[in-house]
Amino acid sequence: MKEITLDRTDYKIIQALEKDGRLSNTQLADIINLSQSQCLRRLRHLEEMDIISGYRAQVNYQKLGYSVVAWTLVTVSKDKNNARENVMHFLQQQSAALSVHGVTGDVDLMVEICAKDMAQFTDLVVKQLLCPCRCC
Repeated sequence: MKEITLDRTDYKIIQALEKDGRLSNTQLADIINLSQSQCLRRLRHLEEMDIISGYRAQVNYQKLGYSVVAWTLVTVSKDKNNARENVMHFLQQQSAALSVHGVTGDVDLMVEICAKDMAQFTDLVVKQLLCPCRCC
């Protein structure tokens, strides 16, 4: 793998865009004290190297009517083949699961769940995730 070398200006660009991904090139150039053309060249280079891989909106789910946003720790049975992969696949198909992360240690997964209310949260976590036979 090729080593990536960044300088102080590259890090300033990254830091400014982490704070506000909607900055125009003009605003960004002003913040980091570069000409607009140099700023754009450096930004494109960071994108081409996949250091900056995208831009996204940060959504306030409570304003959309979701009262529960919670991180849930999931431990998967070690006795069943492909259990971890199956649970990850199941969660990735759920619109309420905003993100699914594999972790090490006693816990297998960290899941960020967004639900309208505790009933919807409980349905996903208890009835669907903890009880795969759906008998609860």
